[in-house]
Amino acid sequence: MKKLFAALMALCLMLSAAAFAQETLTVKWDDYEAKAAAMEGRFAEVGNTGLKMFIPAQFKDTRLSEETLAGGTFMVLKQEGGDGIVTAQVVKLDIDSFKASPNKQGMTLYASTVNGIPFIQFNAETNGTTNTVLALSMDQNTTLVFSFAPFNRDPYTDLFKVMAASLQKAE
Repeated sequence: MKKLFAALMALCLMLSAAAFAQETLTVKWDDYEAKAAAMEGRFAEVGNTGLKMFIPAQFKDTRLSEETLAGGTFMVLKQEGGDGIVTAQVVKLDIDSFKASPNKQGMTLYASTVNGIPFIQFNAETNGTTNTVLALSMDQNTTLVFSFAPFNRDPYTDLFKVMAASLQKAE
């Protein structure tokens, strides 16, 4: 009976791993570079993360309060004349705890690879606005989180796809 139970558990684990693997999204900058070339903007390092990202010219860095910085948010980019916003923060949770946190229950998490970097991706809906979130394990105790909002409205859909696809290791 124990062997049967162990075999069934192993089968369940393999099936769940296969289901998760089928939902993996692979993104390469090469696929978005031409679209970015048509935009005014530049690459910039993202804090002290070792990553860089393409930032369209209409997105400006926001001065953050000491309280915001103490809470882990270190970058807020806002679109001039619009409501587009991109944030980056460090969360004091390992990636597994971050994935399992209560505010992500019921959301579909995707394993994503952006330019060879493994991320967890999910969409969060609030009042008809979709925020797309990319999370990256920085070490055993911290997760780097990027949020792009509103992801579901033009012109942000294309802008944010380019910005997210541009995340890569800084040289």
